[in-house]
Amino acid sequence: MDFSSTHAFDTKQPLLFNFKGYDSKRTSKLMMSAVILLVAFFSAIPIIKIYWMAQSFVEMWAGRFLPREKHTVIFCQQCLCRTAWLFMPWCRAGTPSDSGYIGLKDDTETSPRRSFFWYFGAESHDPKASLILTMGGGPGSSGLMNALFGQSPCLVTAEGLIPNPHTWTERYNLLVLDHPVGAGFSFSSGPQVNNSRDAAVDVYDFLQRFYDLFPQLVGNKLILDSGSYGGIYVPNIATVIQEGNHAIASGKGQLGAKRLNLESLMIHNPFTDPYSHFRWMLQYRCVYHNVYNDTTCKDTYAMLPGCLEALDYALEPENSDPRHRFQAIERCAKLEEGYTDRTSLEDIRLRCQPDDVDSCYLEFKWDIGKAFSEYGDKAFRHHHLYEPLLADGIRLLHYVGAQDANCPWPGVLSFLKLIRRPFQQSFIDIKEIPWPTVHKEQGYVRQVGDGAGNMTFVLIEGAGHFSVHDQPAIVKSIIEHWIENQPFS
Repeated sequence: MDFSSTHAFDTKQPLLFNFKGYDSKRTSKLMMSAVILLVAFFSAIPIIKIYWMAQSFVEMWAGRFLPREKHTVIFCQQCLCRTAWLFMPWCRAGTPSDSGYIGLKDDTETSPRRSFFWYFGAESHDPKASLILTMGGGPGSSGLMNALFGQSPCLVTAEGLIPNPHTWTERYNLLVLDHPVGAGFSFSSGPQVNNSRDAAVDVYDFLQRFYDLFPQLVGNKLILDSGSYGGIYVPNIATVIQEGNHAIASGKGQLGAKRLNLESLMIHNPFTDPYSHFRWMLQYRCVYHNVYNDTTCKDTYAMLPGCLEALDYALEPENSDPRHRFQAIERCAKLEEGYTDRTSLEDIRLRCQPDDVDSCYLEFKWDIGKAFSEYGDKAFRHHHLYEPLLADGIRLLHYVGAQDANCPWPGVLSFLKLIRRPFQQSFIDIKEIPWPTVHKEQGYVRQVGDGAGNMTFVLIEGAGHFSVHDQPAIVKSIIEHWIENQPFS
């Protein structure tokens, strides 16, 4: 990785737009027009995408009165940042926010490479409040799903935007990123990144530029958060950040680069290690729960040895061609395709909708998933990346919904037990602590280390693949214990 290049910023004074009376259709249209004009002025993205962005936001609050809150729109290219202020209808007073684009390395007007972000400052106004960087999974899911379904000040419901009583922003700064470039509103006119390592380099670049815009946050603790495929994103991003920090410490860092104060990682219901995942996925679906019937279990267990052998072959140094990794994952994926009799894999308590229901996933970019799949990104054993991170003092939290059959908890606990650190045997042998003790759906905590732990696993009963949506109060308590390093017992 090259840490030698540098980029400067020259921010102009923001413009102020103050719109009033957002409880009418007329002003909703006015606001949509204003947003279109702002985005059209500051960005080079196609006008149809601009209209879709604006329309999507307006539809959330049209016809309803919502408190107004300051929102800053930011567009940054290589050497210039332009900003504008809006007073937008919002569901929760006292939560100003900033959103926009930051141009990455090699970004130009004619060949853009831009990451979309949405930043929410801590409502506590604590100047030392930690910064949580959150992103989606997929690969190809928008980070806005995390924000608008459990983490940010507002929730998206069938009735529109409502205040989130369990927002993470009461105490912490929240930075939502559409990652990788191409997911959500992030976009590029050039080649699509196709692996988590290269995508992580983009995040390092993004953060350097983000801190140029918000220099007051540079010294604050940085915490990475994601889930699902984020179980691959996060260790790669953390690795690139620490490589950058070590390069700076040795005098070989990027000119002008800032040391990033990475403190810990928070990951929910992840896919990280294919061996642990596929072995324990069948155990969960066939033994722990009757997700698969007896016939399906017999057939899929018969395919498991071939899956593991294909992974072994693909990861041999002499077989580094991405085609081998792609073929191995394609072979293993057949284990996940068994008949479930409409049991939801994301939450085994639920039944799937009928086959004739047509769903449109605008928050997911399928071409990104295809690119990562063809590279074979999923075949690597990414949990080994945690070993040097833990050695650097980076703490590691996994909080996992017990009712998730997509990335089931036994596979997560399995690869955590395989992480080679001096405390490995202690983590294997440690007694699990029931938690929370006052909740009817009780999970447990397994940890090593003082406070909230150096490496901690929390099982959340009553939650599926999207635990922050299913158990928002418990998840908020988990992340507060973790960030404040307070014991769970």
